[in-house]
Amino acid sequence: MRIHPQCIVCQVNVRYRDLEKLGSRLSNEEKITIMKSILDTISKFVVECQEGVASCIPALLATRLYRYIKRVTGINDPYFDEKVNAHKEALKLYEEAKRIIFSEKNVRTRLYRALQFSLVGNLLDFGVMGFTPPSTDELMNKALNLKIWGDTDTAMNILLSAKNIAVVLDNAGEAVFDRLLADVLRDVGVKVYAIVKGGSFQNDVTIEDVHFARLDESFDKIVSTGSDAASIFIEELSNEAKEVINSSDVIVSKGMANYEYISEIAPMLGKPIVFVLIAKCLPISISTGIPLGEAGITIYAPGNLVKSGLVRK
Repeated sequence: MRIHPQCIVCQVNVRYRDLEKLGSRLSNEEKITIMKSILDTISKFVVECQEGVASCIPALLATRLYRYIKRVTGINDPYFDEKVNAHKEALKLYEEAKRIIFSEKNVRTRLYRALQFSLVGNLLDFGVMGFTPPSTDELMNKALNLKIWGDTDTAMNILLSAKNIAVVLDNAGEAVFDRLLADVLRDVGVKVYAIVKGGSFQNDVTIEDVHFARLDESFDKIVSTGSDAASIFIEELSNEAKEVINSSDVIVSKGMANYEYISEIAPMLGKPIVFVLIAKCLPISISTGIPLGEAGITIYAPGNLVKSGLVRK
């Protein structure tokens, strides 16, 4: 997905929120200096895009800015405490959610339920301007009543026909609910691998906090991207993650930043990709066809792009 004007406003606001998290550790003067550099970086990025020097993908800009925040503040993982708490809170609902899912006798109904919980988990996001994540107490009811936009039948056919699936995970807490998707697929003999970040990016799950989500209990293998980038930036990707992606029949991409980047490199990957996300901003809604604020699935397959049930050649 290419950058929209709204993406620039969002980046400024979210990066300022990062600074506010640090409270009194930064003076007002220091925050102003940092924000000036952020604006300069954004301006340079936009110019590079217009001149064709850089790929105009929002996730690339977000990565550049977040790395700057970490470097200038000296704090490597500003959201660590929030991530650990999100995992713990989600785990309180995991067993009950799993019981509900596996009480369904039909595997397709189980998979649909698992997708509902995986999508609701995507609400646990601190990286979108004007978006406030719900409490975990609200998530169970939201999941069970969630409408999923898009071609869910095709998505489930793709997932159930695969032998190996790579799931590119997104937010902390959300990853616990993604375990349910892996549980259902592994129960019918599919190998499911999780790809997590090698370093901190906002509140995304990383190899350092993955054990708090107990991902090893649901996935066949967990690998690190080897990078703190917002998504699986190919030029930075670890050999282990490349091997998992190359050997998988299908990729499941969670969240907006992964959609922004992976949708641009999808032809290079050359396999079906199931994008699972909440459209939390207008640019994502426009690009995917998922109504603003709604949960949905967009599917890429070599030669075809299925969006909200419509196939584009």
